[in-house]
Amino acid sequence: MTTTDDFDPLYAAAHPAPLTEVTLYSAPLIIPVTGPVILDGAIAVSGSRVVHVGTRRWVLDTLRQDMAANARIEEHHWHGVITPGLINAHTHLQYTNMSEVGRGTYQSFRDWELGFNPVYERLCEEGDWKASAEEGARMMVEAGTTAAADIVTDPEAAGALASQGMHGVAYWEVMDWRNDEWRKVGVRELVRHLGRMRAEDLPSVGISPHAPYTLETAPFVDLPDIARQLDMRLHIHLAETPMEAGAHGAEGTLSTYSAASWRDENWTSYQQLKDAGQGASAIQFLDQLGSLGPDVHIAHGVWADAEDRRILRQRGVGVALCPRSNRITVTGRDAPIREYLEEGNLLAVGTDSLSSSPSLDVLDDVAMLYDLAREQGYAGDDLSHRLIRMMTLGGAQELGMHVGAGRIGQINAGAMADLAFFDVPVYVATPRGIEDTLEELVRHGAGTNRATVISGRVVYNDGAF
Repeated sequence: MTTTDDFDPLYAAAHPAPLTEVTLYSAPLIIPVTGPVILDGAIAVSGSRVVHVGTRRWVLDTLRQDMAANARIEEHHWHGVITPGLINAHTHLQYTNMSEVGRGTYQSFRDWELGFNPVYERLCEEGDWKASAEEGARMMVEAGTTAAADIVTDPEAAGALASQGMHGVAYWEVMDWRNDEWRKVGVRELVRHLGRMRAEDLPSVGISPHAPYTLETAPFVDLPDIARQLDMRLHIHLAETPMEAGAHGAEGTLSTYSAASWRDENWTSYQQLKDAGQGASAIQFLDQLGSLGPDVHIAHGVWADAEDRRILRQRGVGVALCPRSNRITVTGRDAPIREYLEEGNLLAVGTDSLSSSPSLDVLDDVAMLYDLAREQGYAGDDLSHRLIRMMTLGGAQELGMHVGAGRIGQINAGAMADLAFFDVPVYVATPRGIEDTLEELVRHGAGTNRATVISGRVVYNDGAF
């Protein structure tokens, strides 16, 4: 027991000062993600954080003990489903004004690149990357997305997430460096850009080594070391194109432990290794360079075979799946979603950019992932639950934001109050009805968000309250 003369900070943390103002969001179905779904539920928000979540009756009873005299509770009741704010684990918001590229039809990934490059070059001269990126962030907020992994290629686009008060990481993209130029010029240029980004009011800053086909070996060795010294995360396009796939020899899938023929060579680049007839995949190659780890997540992972998926699991590397983008850019196949799910890889969902996708609504990709998983033979009755986790807590984990005081992708006491309000039919009278509601959300929830709350602040409200 404590007295005013014997202040105990631990006791004070566990028994906060009485609340003076609380906003209560109630709904027939709430999906906390870190706990079971709640029927006739409520979320109590004070300031930027959740203070209680549970049944409406329990939350109100508990608040009576927590509230100061003459305190005020303002309730907003929603007739649909409330989830944590969605998380877009891979996008390039600055390319929002390049939707003409995304509407094109292409014969190969290279064909898509040839369509992308002239539009990008034209907009570098004519366009406003800042306005384009901020428009993309606004679109995401309207779709219920409250955090993202946003890859930034041009400095003026770096503030897109901050412009909407969103959480997430702005990753500075590093690409098109040869080894000699990287050591002479590249590192200095990287430091200059990171310094500029850190000086801005950005949610967080990371580094994105673009891909094994645009960078030689030295950047992939140096960038993880630089990022870890600076306490930054990394995000890589990996196993996206056919040239990044590993070869299957007579002994089966090439593994790290049988790779002496290529492992001990000092390769200039992954392309050099491929030209030498070695069968290592891009994931295996980067693993040997020390470029992977739990502070890394990759985009696409389309060409990841069993050995690649094992490496990703063992290194703690998550995958942001972008199924619609893979079709438009003609990556040559869909990601092995069934295997990823059955083997237990960390997964999240990304939209990519409007230069390779029809929308920035994560639920559009979630609906496609549901269909692809079933088509590939995934028979588990937990598919809707796993997709909901992927678009919330899975994305938070890939961004390193799933634990601690700033945790997102979940609704629990102390978490950031990031919420999305979906206008989908709710059936809660039976267990089957609840499962049908969850399936309705993942298969047909795109375009149904009616309000978005970020850090306790209503940032979008389409008549929800």
